[in-house]
Amino acid sequence: MGLQYEQDNSGKERLKRAIMNPSKRTLLILLLVIVVIAVPFLMGTLDTAQEGLGEVLADHDLNEALSSGPSDLTDEQIAPWLVSNGEIMIGATVPPEWEIGNYRFGACSKDRLAEIVDPGYQTAMTEGCDSFYEIQGKYNRDCHIASNCNVKQTAKDELAAAMDSVRSAHAAAGYAWPSS
Repeated sequence: MGLQYEQDNSGKERLKRAIMNPSKRTLLILLLVIVVIAVPFLMGTLDTAQEGLGEVLADHDLNEALSSGPSDLTDEQIAPWLVSNGEIMIGATVPPEWEIGNYRFGACSKDRLAEIVDPGYQTAMTEGCDSFYEIQGKYNRDCHIASNCNVKQTAKDELAAAMDSVRSAHAAAGYAWPSS
């Protein structure tokens, strides 16, 4: 006496068994079909999202906005720009205020500083940009956490000295200080 098991092998029953207990091969085929169908739609959606985010973030990218600084300043506007940045840095309470300018690009780029006509003023502005760059880098660790931006008094003193030097060179070049 043996056990007999009769299995219905009609197409409908085989499909029902395959759905209820799919094999690994069936699952792989199903996954591949889903991927092949979904990839074109997903790529289009991702491209559209990336373009949209790029447009939105371009206007708000602080690194881009702060990295270059103004490059269209006239010779007599460079010193007031440096001094106003120095004042903001002295009172910095958050990192973007400490990193208000990049003193290697824009108004402080070597090419822009080389265009200054008065050699004494050119030297002073180059030294001023270098001083601001060094001070910003030297004390950057004091202002890298948004909740703890405490500018040390030595940094404030160094900034004040650099600002005085820039103001003196500005006056020596015969430029009038702009009114606030």
